[in-house]
Amino acid sequence: MFRILIADSLPASVLERYNSLEDVVVDNRAGISKEELMEILPGYQGLVVRSRTKVTPEVISRGSKLQVIGRAGAGVDNIDTEEATRRGIIVMNTPGGNTIAATEHQIAMMLAALRNIPQANISIRQEKWDRKTYMGREIFEKTVGIIGLGKIGREVAIRLKAFGARLVGYDPIITQELADRLGVELVNFEDLLKQADIITVHAPKMPETLNMLNAERLAMCKDGVVIVNCARGGIVNEQDLIAALDSGKVSTAAVDVYASEPPTSWDLAKHPRVVATPHLGASTKEAQTKVANQVLQQMLQYFRKHVAVNAVNFISIDEKILPRITPYFELAERLGNLFSQIRPGRLQDVSIRFYGNVVDLPLEPIASHLMAGALRAGSDEETPHDVDLLNMVNSLALAKEKGISLEISKKEQPLTSHTNLIACDFHTDKGIVHLSGTVYAQNRYHLVEYDRYNVEAELAEKMLIVENDDVPGIIGKVGTILAEEKINISHVSSGRDTSAKTAVNIFNVEGEWNGGLYEKLESVDYVRRIEMLEIQR
Repeated sequence: MFRILIADSLPASVLERYNSLEDVVVDNRAGISKEELMEILPGYQGLVVRSRTKVTPEVISRGSKLQVIGRAGAGVDNIDTEEATRRGIIVMNTPGGNTIAATEHQIAMMLAALRNIPQANISIRQEKWDRKTYMGREIFEKTVGIIGLGKIGREVAIRLKAFGARLVGYDPIITQELADRLGVELVNFEDLLKQADIITVHAPKMPETLNMLNAERLAMCKDGVVIVNCARGGIVNEQDLIAALDSGKVSTAAVDVYASEPPTSWDLAKHPRVVATPHLGASTKEAQTKVANQVLQQMLQYFRKHVAVNAVNFISIDEKILPRITPYFELAERLGNLFSQIRPGRLQDVSIRFYGNVVDLPLEPIASHLMAGALRAGSDEETPHDVDLLNMVNSLALAKEKGISLEISKKEQPLTSHTNLIACDFHTDKGIVHLSGTVYAQNRYHLVEYDRYNVEAELAEKMLIVENDDVPGIIGKVGTILAEEKINISHVSSGRDTSAKTAVNIFNVEGEWNGGLYEKLESVDYVRRIEMLEIQR
């Protein structure tokens, strides 16, 4: 049973629908205080927030069972994603769910600013008939500069094109082909500032965009430019914008977002030439229903299948390739888990090579699953990390913290007759462990190389590895001991090193390891090494 805590308001109809499912409990504690949140958070695997709740490192540290933090919306600046990542907690958002709502609000704000609609509304409510003061301007044939052509920026461009505006855009990532389809002329940032009659902001908030529109940049703009920011507070420097409004450099501004929310200073919102709303971009009934349903569905998909859709701190996998890549996640984690139980010393470096059908898939997420298995506590290291949860989210970051280097490469040609192969060299301070495996069939994963031996063993729950001198009778003697201990053998795979005159026998077994079994197996003549493994799924 998975328990999800709702810390901010979501539609009751959506919560009721998910609460009707057998494997999930959704607790609605909208408006909960930080102190209450920290007190009850240890009982939950999932936490859903909007923009109100601040998910700080202090809060995250209380989530001993927490696996997913879901943002019902796009922005995650109220969540400490770095700390969540370190603790192996997925942070996911819901991009696209509120795209239309945000787009329509931005267009409404632009029109309201250009036509002085809020000011005129206040005036007429005071029984004043003042048409001259509130003379407006048109979008038609104006040059609109769009900063950021992501999902919302593109939708805004489509609608502004219908107004007959000339569109110029700045986005360092977008392709020329896509810009051409949108009817947007790509320009550099300074040229956009110089050409635009209206500037609309659609960039994410990050160090590179903080104070992106400041006094220096505003000075480059046309006199009387209109600024619209419904993206994120802090991208437009508020004090510099007020100064530009006072001087007339900016004729009017429309603002839905603020450097701090609620604002610590209301000067910008109260400015007579500003149209201001309290972060309403995504606030439509339709959008709130979409993002609430989307975030809960994504969380359940992660709980049930360990598939992270729209994760912001992990490579998000396109749902179209999930059926292809998921088996490699499983294979990689089993290989890593096998290593964690047999490693001869402290791990220093890992080399992973991919062969065959797997090479056209995203490789880093597969590698992260392998490292999640490899970093589990081994015989020489009881506590290899200081976080509650080790998984594919934080495995690469934790490996880096521990000074473990990772090399990933792909080979187009299969190394063996297998159509896919993951080959790993684990370098430790006491030697190298070589393992390779293949996705053999649906839900079947085979170990095909164990150090210098070629084998064909199933990477199943219980495995017994016996390395011995290459002499007859070992399999029979081991089998007899296992039978005495009521342990059944489902499969045996053998490999030989003729030059060293050694062999390895890998038994897939069913039953419970009994006390004294290791010593009995070790006492068999010519046996060099015994490994009793339980491959976690």
